[in-house]
Amino acid sequence: MKRNFLFLLSGISIALFFVVSTIIKYNSMLSEKSLYAISGTQENYSWAIAKFSIQLSEFYSLIKVSEVYSSIGTADENMEEIREKLDILYSRVQIIRNESESTTPLYKQKGYKETIDSIYDKLNTVDLYINTPSPNIKKVVSLVDEIKPYSTLLNNLADHAEVKQRTMALEDFKEKRKQLFTLLTITAILVSSLCVITSFYLFKLNKLLDSEKKAFNNKNAFLGVVGHELRTSLQAIISSIDVVIRNNDYNKQHFHRLENAATKMERQMKDLAEFAKIDNGYVEINKSSFNLKRLINTSISDSVVLLPKPSVTVEANKIPDIFIISDSARLMQIMENLITNAIKYTEIGTVFITASIEENNTLIIKVKDNGQGIPKDKITSIFSPFVRINNSKEIPGFGMGLAIVNGVIKAMRGSISVKSDIGKGSVFTVRLPIEISSFSSENQVNVNEQGHLFNSMYKEIKILLVDDNEMSCTSIASLLGSAGYKAEYTTSPERALEKLLRKSYDLVLSDLQMPIMTGDELYKKIRIMDGPNKNTPFIFISAYSTESPISSVSMLTKPVRIKDINNQIYSTMENK
Repeated sequence: MKRNFLFLLSGISIALFFVVSTIIKYNSMLSEKSLYAISGTQENYSWAIAKFSIQLSEFYSLIKVSEVYSSIGTADENMEEIREKLDILYSRVQIIRNESESTTPLYKQKGYKETIDSIYDKLNTVDLYINTPSPNIKKVVSLVDEIKPYSTLLNNLADHAEVKQRTMALEDFKEKRKQLFTLLTITAILVSSLCVITSFYLFKLNKLLDSEKKAFNNKNAFLGVVGHELRTSLQAIISSIDVVIRNNDYNKQHFHRLENAATKMERQMKDLAEFAKIDNGYVEINKSSFNLKRLINTSISDSVVLLPKPSVTVEANKIPDIFIISDSARLMQIMENLITNAIKYTEIGTVFITASIEENNTLIIKVKDNGQGIPKDKITSIFSPFVRINNSKEIPGFGMGLAIVNGVIKAMRGSISVKSDIGKGSVFTVRLPIEISSFSSENQVNVNEQGHLFNSMYKEIKILLVDDNEMSCTSIASLLGSAGYKAEYTTSPERALEKLLRKSYDLVLSDLQMPIMTGDELYKKIRIMDGPNKNTPFIFISAYSTESPISSVSMLTKPVRIKDINNQIYSTMENK
């Protein structure tokens, strides 16, 4: 940003310098006042012709005097001077007769060449008469009389050439001045445009700085809320554990409290991980066929359990009982966030949910509440991260739900809009492109039945669990044992490699980020070695919410629940 700003300032400085230089140059060189001073009078060839005319007049005066002496029979003592004058006259003619840069304008005049050639020929004749033992002065005078009209014509041609040359010079300078003025105009336009762009850039920069400052403040507020929420959940966990340990009180209420606190923390961690994905531009979309009505009803029941509020009810109206193709997990994520958000900001009333499908296969879902509403000046900011319309501590949440919803909807190539009135409530409208599935309820496998089928088929499989974190490893091993699996575990990837090369297993659950040897490195080593587990399927487990480094291997994100493990094992073993 700073670099672009400096670049703009440099551009303005250079442009202004160029404009000032152009103006100075215009005033000093091409103004009306200095135009003639620069072009001036082109006297090189005109002066040469004038000198020729002067020499011709002087020569004529000498021969006229000589003619007088000749008429009275007296010898002319000026003959030598006449010959010298004739030589000078010759030299003058040679100058204006020679085609050069200075005489080019003269030769462009019609008749100039013929005139100068005639003068030259007659001077040759004069030279013949002058250089005889007894010069015929009368004949010389007669020849010079014939040259004089040519001299006058030569002067006229020179005048015409000079006028034409000056006119051409004037037109040339005027054209250059016009071009310079055009260039100056263009430069002024460019500078003006640059100034406008710079002003706009500075405006955007200030706006961006304000936005960044606001985001920074929101982030600080968000971190405070996160700390408060996590400490609240931890307090419930620690208190329940203390009661159980100190009093040996195994009342189910304590365990329910533990489960609720852990579930809340899990959801908060998932929100943080999901936002990190969206912020990095990675949102995975996995399409499948599912029943729309069943998914929305499940989302409602899960949201009510997650955020119970007796004074608020949730109703679903006119939901099509149809199978569609989209990402069911993402759609449920959208629905749960919108429903829980509506419940949060509604004190007493009902949250209404409707769904319809347009002819162009666009799913339209509306979530309407009669809560407190959203101020119009804040509607554009509610989809930004860390933004909470009401910062009341009574309303739970991080202020990331709508940011996640917006990011997921964009990844699904959909859109979301909001209409809200203060004191009357809000309506969130989601539009998503979908496909209509040919799948029907008759083909559907009941999820619970699938779970029972799974337990009966795969509970005897032998699993090797690998995780370098002992607490994580033992807790997952206990979870597997409680579900009836035969699981061995180790916290050493090297020890796991030894086991896999010696003993056969049906499945390997491996942590992904481990020192010395990562989970994907362990997988690759087993695949290239000849051992009993060369083709044994793997499932990666990671605390980072990222995609699997090996596309053929599925991945679970910590914290994992037995339901997630069951579903993933079933899917992996079925595709084995």
